Amino acid sequence: PTPAPASDTRVRAVQRVLAEFGYGQIEPTGVIDTNTKVAIEKFQREHAMAPTGEVTDKLVQALGALAGHPLE
Repeated sequence: PTPAPASDTRVRAVQRVLAEFGYGQIEPTGVIDTNTKVAIEKFQREHAMAPTGEVTDKLVQALGALAGHPLE
């Protein structure tokens, strides 16, 4: 089997924080599914970011600030 890309860990961390703070029923799978994308877009809109639904450095930093600890 091919090793999972490093971004899986980052996506899982994002999913955990989004779920913890009520952005949807998200399983921390490391895969950006529809629920994760919708939750990211909702978070981005609420925090004056472009709602891309993508895991960006800015998103990870903002979620880290919300969670009170860096995600990575």
